[in-house]
Amino acid sequence: MNGINLKIALRDAKKKPVYTAINLTGLIVGVACSVLIALFVWDELKFDRHHEHADQIYRVVQYTETSDNIEHGAITPFPLKDALLNDFPAFIKDGVRFFNLSSEHVSIGNPETNEKIRHNSFYFADPSLFKIFDVELLRGNPELALSEPNSVIITGRIARLYFGDEDPVGKTLTLEGRIILTVTGVMEDWDRNSHFKPEILASFESLRGMWQNYDQITERWRWNPVWTYVLLEPGADSRRIEGQLQEFADRYYSDYFSEEERIGLELQPLTDIWLHSDLEAEIGPTSSVFTVYLFSAVAVLLLIIACINFINLSTARAILRAREVGVRKTLGAERSTLMKQFMMESTIFTGTAVLLGGVVTVMVYPYVSRFSGRELLLSGFGSAEIILGILMLILVLSLLSGLYPSLFLSSLKPIESLRGGFSSGSSRNLFRKSLIVFQFSITALLFIGTALVYFQYIHMQEKDLGFNHERVIVIPAAMTSAIWSYDDLKERSLSHSGVLQVTGSKTVIGGEDYLRYQITPEGFGEQESASFIKLFVMHDFTETLGIELLAGRNFSKSFSTDPEEALLINESMVNHLDWGSPEDAIGKTFRVNGRTMSVVGVTRDFNHTYLRRELEPLVMELPAGISELVSNIEFLKVRLAAGNPSDAISHIESVWRDVDTTHPFDYFYLEDKINETYASERQLTSVLSFFAILTIFIGCLGLLGLASYSVNTRTREIAIRKTLGSSEMGIFVLLSKDYLKLVGIAHLVALPAAWVLASRWLSSFPYHIELNTYLLATFILSLIVSTLIALLTISSQSLKAAYKNPVDGLRIE
Repeated sequence: MNGINLKIALRDAKKKPVYTAINLTGLIVGVACSVLIALFVWDELKFDRHHEHADQIYRVVQYTETSDNIEHGAITPFPLKDALLNDFPAFIKDGVRFFNLSSEHVSIGNPETNEKIRHNSFYFADPSLFKIFDVELLRGNPELALSEPNSVIITGRIARLYFGDEDPVGKTLTLEGRIILTVTGVMEDWDRNSHFKPEILASFESLRGMWQNYDQITERWRWNPVWTYVLLEPGADSRRIEGQLQEFADRYYSDYFSEEERIGLELQPLTDIWLHSDLEAEIGPTSSVFTVYLFSAVAVLLLIIACINFINLSTARAILRAREVGVRKTLGAERSTLMKQFMMESTIFTGTAVLLGGVVTVMVYPYVSRFSGRELLLSGFGSAEIILGILMLILVLSLLSGLYPSLFLSSLKPIESLRGGFSSGSSRNLFRKSLIVFQFSITALLFIGTALVYFQYIHMQEKDLGFNHERVIVIPAAMTSAIWSYDDLKERSLSHSGVLQVTGSKTVIGGEDYLRYQITPEGFGEQESASFIKLFVMHDFTETLGIELLAGRNFSKSFSTDPEEALLINESMVNHLDWGSPEDAIGKTFRVNGRTMSVVGVTRDFNHTYLRRELEPLVMELPAGISELVSNIEFLKVRLAAGNPSDAISHIESVWRDVDTTHPFDYFYLEDKINETYASERQLTSVLSFFAILTIFIGCLGLLGLASYSVNTRTREIAIRKTLGSSEMGIFVLLSKDYLKLVGIAHLVALPAAWVLASRWLSSFPYHIELNTYLLATFILSLIVSTLIALLTISSQSLKAAYKNPVDGLRIE
């Protein structure tokens, strides 16, 4: 019997190749996309779980609470690790710190070849690293590799980069052109699913030789530039430790912070960092669990939509198989036998679709990896879990897509079936239309969501930041000799006609980084203090970036006391301190590091950090002396003249090589850096657009199925209407209007969901589009586009029915 059923299924599929192709296409696309999404989600969930003690490893994070806000940061002070080990010996087994000199890039060179390269994967680390993280040394002894001063371990890639095929152990590298580091080991590349991937790790003791006041610096609790990880004892309860951390923080931090500042500590599970962490000063870029939820929902919805298509197309074909059902029932076939037949067909279809979907997945995998920027792994396809998952997928899809058609087809009455027609029933029509509404609701939701994300991205790109970032290049200069020769470099650079202005600052303006300092405005008591963002800048800072001055003057070399006594503040600071107008703020004072400094100028507000942070009060200060200049100016900013900038940049590079022979010249455009900051919104727009197109495509297949079904069931009605004088356009409108109503209803269903989801997402942006206005616009746009697509889809069936000879329709009776 199964063999006969199989032959019937194959014969029926061959008899109607167009229906078969459409049916398979929807399922194949749905399965392939869902598998790709599942691979991505699985990859996201695996981050940092490869370490043997992953469940016992925690990162210590610090928050600072003031009367105005609470700031959570991933960085902590130098002495924190040892204090935790000393105070919690029964709970904390060991700890490790990472430190990158508070610089995104450091210069590493090979003294033998004089080759120098900037790296952003360099850290200092404690020797306890190997006891906490699963880091395998391919060469070297893990007990000694990071125990001695000026020792360093590198990955195989770095070893080949500097030493080729030679054994790197025992060879030397230079850090910033002046610190000699001896290679003591070669480590395997950190797992691709790690929230950060260091390639060069120097011993923490190396800092002792770099800093003459090493002991004093590493005892400070105010400065928090390191990332601290701890390994708990087996069975230790992290919540119990956290319950004691506030008392611990009060004991150690109180002498370094004011009474208005409350410091707290938390333990963050290692396995939560990638998806559940968005702290200040993350050690590396992180993802978001929102992305996992979003993609998982899209995968499930795509599969459901594909199943809905199968149901609609199967019921649309039912009329063509009515006589088959009638004959088989007349010959004694039971309903259960027919259901078994149709369920087998469904299983064959879904099984074939899943297998072909897997083939499509492998074929498009390289393109998806390039598109998403993530190399997904297909190696797990042969595992028992994956095979079991595929079998479960076939079973679930077979039940979802085959149960209703089998119940529907097996319930046909033999007499009506043999006549070639049957009553579809209002309840069945309602069910099928409900499925179409559901499909287009999802399509509308994705279309509207994609449009809103795009408009938000454009809003952030086009928002007036308060400064001019066009034709400005940024040169990383932290710890370089160029900083020591800043005045000479600036003067010589400006000798070229293509260089208009040169300045420097602590951070990249418009980027993610900022620093907060204790700065006390006038009117506060001797024991009171406040914390504000402060930016160290050089002369001509506002002129170079086109920042408008509202009152007072800029820093000027005509006033030799400016580095010691002068400050610039922004408009928000004036408003925050209730100082009246910008003119009223001129001459007001702050206490800064024991000095009294006066406000000499007030600037218009500009977004000194990226737009995911709300603009805050800001203080700008000149470095006082060469030591402050070297330690607080990390980026040079150069405004270029309009036209071809290559000559000007080449000139600056030649000057750089004269004043700094240990660091390679490097630069980037400020505009590009700002655009990179919002890359996640751009990528989300691209991904949602792709899925929106797919849902429209799959949804149209379902609409095509329902249109085909409607045309087949209303053949005689159409013939009679044409006989009585109805025009082709009248028939087309008759057959199309019901589906257009479904599209309209689907959008009304999607609208509240779109509003809720969009409002929650936009709430995370201090500067965002006006939701109601843009939601209405995107709703109308989506409705128009969906209506046009639906009309194009339906027209293939409606026009065919409208122009069909009515005699052929009446002959069916």
